[in-house]
Amino acid sequence: MELLFVILLLGFNFFISWSNASYVGRYWSESKEVGGSFRRYVVCGYVMAVAGFTMVYGYILILISPIVLQYYEVSPEIIGVIQQISSDALYLLVSVPIILSGFRIWIVSLKTAWEEKSFRHIATAGWNSYAHIRNMVNFARNAPSAAGRIFEALFGGSSKRRSKKDEGILVGAVLAVLIFAIFGGYFTANAIMKKADAEYDGFREAWDKYNHEPEYN
Repeated sequence: MELLFVILLLGFNFFISWSNASYVGRYWSESKEVGGSFRRYVVCGYVMAVAGFTMVYGYILILISPIVLQYYEVSPEIIGVIQQISSDALYLLVSVPIILSGFRIWIVSLKTAWEEKSFRHIATAGWNSYAHIRNMVNFARNAPSAAGRIFEALFGGSSKRRSKKDEGILVGAVLAVLIFAIFGGYFTANAIMKKADAEYDGFREAWDKYNHEPEYN
């Protein structure tokens, strides 16, 4: 049951990241020409998409890592430490850009809701407010303990009892998880963005919206 919940959560985050990448891709080229705050807003969405995919791929790698490590006869103790450090490091790596980028997206959504006063924009601002505040509270609660566990595992008393071989396997496996997750997140987000950018013309949409001539029978 716990594994099923994790899979559903990863699937939901993958969908959200896909939506973010597709949305910012639709305006990627246009934002380069417009520049300013609009460009910064789109870049923040891009960072959120990359971070989201990185988290999904990272936790998938953490879940399957015991299978690979057992094949190479790594001890269960070291496997457990690898999973713990990888999870904590991935959490810190992903949370920081999500919170920083999410802050700007949150502020922009509040500004838009105040100006437009439509249900869609108000609902979006409400969701962004909930998500951003939740992320900040969770980070404040969990980041110190995550950083402490990483420090203890790598430099504390337990690290001195491990052999150089086990230490090398531990560091190498954690770096492999983080590197593959980051590259996976980067390339996935970019592929989705490029497809959306090629298929959508943001300037044409704006022109049609504000210069539409009414039709008469």
